[in-house]
Amino acid sequence: MQDPMGMPHDLVEHDRVEHYLIMAGKAMAVSGGVLFIALIIMSLVSIIGRKLGFGSVNGDIELMQAGTAVAATAFLPYCTLLGEHIKVDFFTENMRDSLKRPIDGIAELLLGGVSVLLAWRTVLSAISTYESQEVTTLVSLPLWIPTALLVPGIVLMAVCAFYRAYASFHPTKKLPGAHK
Repeated sequence: MQDPMGMPHDLVEHDRVEHYLIMAGKAMAVSGGVLFIALIIMSLVSIIGRKLGFGSVNGDIELMQAGTAVAATAFLPYCTLLGEHIKVDFFTENMRDSLKRPIDGIAELLLGGVSVLLAWRTVLSAISTYESQEVTTLVSLPLWIPTALLVPGIVLMAVCAFYRAYASFHPTKKLPGAHK
């Protein structure tokens, strides 16, 4: 049974692969959190500066949009390892584990496949914006940079989803996040 919503989750390592996936997922999530904190500070400086008459941070909205996308993507691998993506498990929640695991495995395979497709298209988008030298309006931030920074999170999410699929199809293997 799943933990009640709001309870803290902890990943338990079952093998060396999980160890490295958990470490990479946590590192990406922490980097996303640090980026969000930096964006909040920038936004506060901009708002307070505007209210006090000092002016706002130039291009704050552009930087917020780009940074938020990168930071949010950094959380995806860890969410995947926890198995906490939005999914409809209404029908499978009370199923026997022997029935539920293969269904969850198929869902993880689909997530991994979509992640690979998304990573591929994001790489192509980064290349396209690099070649066209597209930049933001106010601060002239090259758009290929934040676009390319989305790729590592998406690729790691795919790896984590495929690993969870592998664990789902092997009944002797515990799923990442399951306690020993």
